[in-house]
Amino acid sequence: MPVLGVYIIVRHFAAVAAVVALALGVSACASDPDDALRVTTATTAAVNVPAGNGTATATITAIDNNFEAQTTTVTAGTTITFENGGRNTHNVVPEGDPKATTWGALDAAFAPKATYSHTFDTPGTYVYYCTIHGTPSAGMFGTIIVTAP
Repeated sequence: MPVLGVYIIVRHFAAVAAVVALALGVSACASDPDDALRVTTATTAAVNVPAGNGTATATITAIDNNFEAQTTTVTAGTTITFENGGRNTHNVVPEGDPKATTWGALDAAFAPKATYSHTFDTPGTYVYYCTIHGTPSAGMFGTIIVTAP
């Protein structure tokens, strides 16, 4: 009879361990609570060149799982600063340039609280993404539209 008692205890322990593992797995895949608090309804931003020969600037924030704003429209000559406001390391990589040789910041240079700035002088559409958390068209990606001055 003692063997049966040990078997029941081991079986009960295994069931409890499975429930705990399942709960931890589900919570690990849940959305980041910081994102839910920080995401706004606006997914686009427009920046105008200030009067008085000032330099136009815009900021795009990388939070864990997305960029805010996802689409940013600026005038040529605008300096955009990317801020890593998330808890994880990210990167900012232009579509078609995975080593960020033309512009962008690789993950070694874009840890939490890091910033990266680039001045967009040429009109066009610039798609960028975080290679860790997205692709050029899904997940953590964004678009910069640069218009003529």
